[in-house]
Amino acid sequence: MARVRLLLEWAAIALLALAVSCGLVLGGGVSRLDSALYDGLIRFRAAPPSDRILIVAIDDASVAAIGHWPWRRDIHAQALTRMAAARPAAIAYDVLFTEPAPRPAEDIALAEAMRRVPVSLPILLEAPGTAGREFDATLPISPEREAAAALGHVALPHDPDGSARAALLALDIDGRPLPHLAETTYRLANRVPSPAFGRAAAHDDYRVFVPYAAAGSFRTVPFKDVLAGEVPQGFLEDKLILVGATAAGLGDRHFVAGAGTLPGVEVQANLLNALLVDRFVQLASMPWRLLFAGLPSIILLLLFLRLRPTQSLLAVLAIFTVTAMLPIALLLLAGIWIPPVSALLALALVYPLWGWRRLSAIHRAMSDELTRFGADSAITPSAPVGLDPTGSNALALSSSIARLRDLKQFVADTIEGVADPLIVTTLSGELLLANQPAQLLLDGPLDLSEVTRLIRAPLAEDLTLSDGRSFSPRKTPLTGARAEQRGWILLLADITAIRTAERDREAAIEFLSHDMRSPQAAIVALVEGEPGKDIPESLARRLAGHARRTLRLADDFVQFARLEGATFQPEEIDVADCLAEASDSVWPLANAKGVRVVVDAGEEPHCVRGEHQALTRTLLNLLDNAVKFSPEGGEVRCTLEEVVEEGATWQRVEIRDAGSGVPSEQLPWLFERFGPTSKEKKGLSAGLGLAYARTVAERHHGVLVYRAAPDGGACFTLVLPASPGAV
Repeated sequence: MARVRLLLEWAAIALLALAVSCGLVLGGGVSRLDSALYDGLIRFRAAPPSDRILIVAIDDASVAAIGHWPWRRDIHAQALTRMAAARPAAIAYDVLFTEPAPRPAEDIALAEAMRRVPVSLPILLEAPGTAGREFDATLPISPEREAAAALGHVALPHDPDGSARAALLALDIDGRPLPHLAETTYRLANRVPSPAFGRAAAHDDYRVFVPYAAAGSFRTVPFKDVLAGEVPQGFLEDKLILVGATAAGLGDRHFVAGAGTLPGVEVQANLLNALLVDRFVQLASMPWRLLFAGLPSIILLLLFLRLRPTQSLLAVLAIFTVTAMLPIALLLLAGIWIPPVSALLALALVYPLWGWRRLSAIHRAMSDELTRFGADSAITPSAPVGLDPTGSNALALSSSIARLRDLKQFVADTIEGVADPLIVTTLSGELLLANQPAQLLLDGPLDLSEVTRLIRAPLAEDLTLSDGRSFSPRKTPLTGARAEQRGWILLLADITAIRTAERDREAAIEFLSHDMRSPQAAIVALVEGEPGKDIPESLARRLAGHARRTLRLADDFVQFARLEGATFQPEEIDVADCLAEASDSVWPLANAKGVRVVVDAGEEPHCVRGEHQALTRTLLNLLDNAVKFSPEGGEVRCTLEEVVEEGATWQRVEIRDAGSGVPSEQLPWLFERFGPTSKEKKGLSAGLGLAYARTVAERHHGVLVYRAAPDGGACFTLVLPASPGAV
């Protein structure tokens, strides 16, 4: 959910950045800032002034020397005659001759002088024009117009801020393109249109951006010096001469980008210079400007999804720098202008906006976590009331951290209080925490590699150290709050005392099975060897009986002890086979008493998962008791059948004798070890047979029960779960 919200906020900020950047481009909201940046850079794009361009300035000194403006036409004729004698390449005479001179001879003289050299004259444009036209064009009067080699316009478009940054290489006059005065001068000198004019005509867009040089960049001579013949002809030869007013009082001045206020003749000189070296500035098309305005913000937002906060700040600085420097480099090196302010403002908007949303998300997440963490009042108290949310969260966070420190100390104290060695590791086995008993082991006989082996072992196995101590490893996964496993908790339970007791127990069993049995067996051999020789026969029989009973008790104890200490190892066995072996073993005793043992097991197998020897001995104990307590000539009946109860299949063995049954006072401890001997029933003594039988039944997930037979005998029923193959 948090990821979806993050992406939605990212998309919203991206759309906002695109809307702002593209809206500023389309609406021109930051055009003044872009223009100011352009004006500060364009001077470095200006081409070096050509040596071929020469300005003949109608300056203040010339006006003072010749007289008030306008001058007579014959003065212009004399100056043109002087310049024509030097054979210049072309002359752009930026003076309007739209009205006849007071004396017609002056116009004739001027026209005659103009025929001696290629001269281009300007036309007068008045805006707005009449009859709905954009402007009206007024041509020079007939003598001058017919003598001029070319006519051109000198219109200069101004941007809304009043600065001139572009020029029009041609104007549409009555459906035909009228070239600019500088373009006509270029053609007079080179006999072909300029390359810039050809490109403009191909795109039907004659607007070009001119990199203007500063005022006074071009070589200039006063008009009065040319008129007086004080300018050497070599200085004028093969030059592109522009004649125009520079005097402050004549009013022909324009504010141009990067150069300040220039007289009109210097504006024409800059345009002609750009035409000669084909050096202009191209404004990027609208699609490219829109792309450049929005792309940096999108790139930055994409990086925000991947980078850390410090890296994000570096990315902002890098992208901001590239966005600012790329248009500058394109302008100065390639003459392409992409206004960057819209893109920069979008970047300036994106970074704090994204930071605000991320801080808001962090604040929200921290508040939620603190709320959940604080739900348990035993862990964290609620934040103080009356503070702003940020202050409340800060105090709650501080309090939570303090509680976590307490909890950490509590866990450490708890682990340290465990008597057995306790070790906490990572998944790879790297030690994280160990209590003092574990640390003593690690500093001594226990190697950390052995700990790694224990946590990676699929089955737990006892660990015996070189100093003889034994430990039983118990490992538990260490999980995080989201149930992912982070490591292992290993507890080494000290079982040294248990192993010592087991060894002592085995020694005791060995003692009973050998050292105590041997004297009893010797007694039996002595009294049965030569009865009546040294001991009366009745006493010998009694001694032999007690010795055999002692042997049987020792044997039962050994078998019972081994049963309790052994691991259950079941296999597929047939209970009928066990019953047959038990009945065969009890036959000598039954035959001696004249007791008949009847076994009814049917023909079908009765399979269970169990231990053959233990089940056989259990059945033998039950049959031995049944024969022992049956009267002479009696009958012991054994029944084996398969029964189904509550959806489960069982193998049931029932052994019934013909005796008098078990006295009621013995029933509470009938299956207990060494129950008290009955003084009312001859031959009924304490032993382990029934306790052994009950233990085997439970070991096989079955039951052994007793009930009195209807005819007064004892009936023992052993019920065992059938193996899956028997179902």
